[in-house]
Amino acid sequence: MDKLAELLIDTINSVFGEDKLSLILYLGLLFIAILLFKEFKNKIADESIIKKEQLDMALKSLLELKFELLKYKNAKAEENFEKLKMKVIDAFPYVSNKLGGQLHIINDTIENTKIDELIKSLNSELEGLKYNQDSSIVMVNNYNIIDTMSYIYRTRFHTVFTSSMMTLISLLFILIIGFLNLALSFVESAWDKYFFIQMIINLMVLFFYAILVSSLFQEDKIKKSMWSWVYIILSIIISIVIISQYTKILWLSSVHFVLFIVMIYLLKKFIK
Repeated sequence: MDKLAELLIDTINSVFGEDKLSLILYLGLLFIAILLFKEFKNKIADESIIKKEQLDMALKSLLELKFELLKYKNAKAEENFEKLKMKVIDAFPYVSNKLGGQLHIINDTIENTKIDELIKSLNSELEGLKYNQDSSIVMVNNYNIIDTMSYIYRTRFHTVFTSSMMTLISLLFILIIGFLNLALSFVESAWDKYFFIQMIINLMVLFFYAILVSSLFQEDKIKKSMWSWVYIILSIIISIVIISQYTKILWLSSVHFVLFIVMIYLLKKFIK
């Protein structure tokens, strides 16, 4: 044990030498990283438990609604419609926006073709929910290697991986703020400080703009047309070109910020 302690002290001294400030800084970052990781891990684990419970309730509610629709289709009696109405109310919090819009059409004179469309949509959502259900019982009879690996990742590694990524992003954000303050201390002109801060803000806005576009594509909310692709690609390329000219023309950072507002406004025209 004593030799291990001596080895640790010798290693620290060889890395940091007499620079105790750097040692304190690294230890401080390590302590913050541990606290952040623990906090993120606990929150994600709690959210996973809640998500599993909600998913189980959603599957039951949507399946009950499907059977009630079939029942009402075969016998359009008043008492059956009242039961159907209650099942719609119970299932409504768990359905997608698209299916929620379809459920608004349900009334006591609904046609069988509309009921068939609703059942088809319900089957699609039930299939998606069942596929994402993290249950060891569900995986007992599953012989698909890809699904098994996906299940192992979601139940064993997702919390650790996501917590690590969020911790890393948080530390990077802290370091960026620290370097920003340090850089500003070397800038004397008030205008130069303003443009420097504006540059940092613009880089962050571009980052979040890219995340927004990716999320819209992932959720299939972008209109699938040539013009939507052209607009998104051009908007990102133009932003990168403008950023590359920041050091030559400082006031471009302010113009670019206004351009971001216009870009986000125009993006709404390509959303479904």
